[in-house]
Amino acid sequence: MAYIKFSLLFLILTFQLSSWAQVTRFSPKACLDSNYKMTMVHKGPLFGLLKQEFVIEKKNCIVHVLHRKYLPKEWFIDVCREPVHIKVTSATGVDVAKKDNECIHKDKSKDTGNFCSQYFALMDVIQDDGLIFAEGDRDNLSSDHGKTYCSYLLLKKYLNNSVIFSRYTEVPDIFQDGPQTPAITPKIEEIKKGDEEANSTSLTSPKKTKL
Repeated sequence: MAYIKFSLLFLILTFQLSSWAQVTRFSPKACLDSNYKMTMVHKGPLFGLLKQEFVIEKKNCIVHVLHRKYLPKEWFIDVCREPVHIKVTSATGVDVAKKDNECIHKDKSKDTGNFCSQYFALMDVIQDDGLIFAEGDRDNLSSDHGKTYCSYLLLKKYLNNSVIFSRYTEVPDIFQDGPQTPAITPKIEEIKKGDEEANSTSLTSPKKTKL
């Protein structure tokens, strides 16, 4: 009898520990508000004699990406600032690329302007040197993979979908593709629509007269 009680107690404790250890995916708000620095070094060209460095440093709305292969190149993006733009620092100096057109046209062709060229180059670096090699759980902000994924989602939403973030309002869903407004907006629109329909009905319905 004592053995059965001990076994049940052991199973309950194991279940609770596994539940506590389970990590849930970070929220869009947690991603935007997070502060971290993530560094990865790979073997680079010349049979690995040159080091290839990839760094993401994030402070709230500001994302700084450094990539060093032969020469260093840096991207600075403030996802809470209008207009949508990228600041780029390279061997040729500092460049500010402002978004004028959509980077992917309706026919799936790519825009070749300065902004879109910088955007595609940045996304390639994050995917090829970051998401593919970063260790840890993608949905955990304490892991290198989670930090890279968080930055990737914010940058994609801001640069590709032109979503301007704010730390003081509801944060749009960064896990879905396409431009999105905060979840509270549709509710407000539904209320307005309901009020308009009610006013329209009251104006068009005939008045009843007492006999």
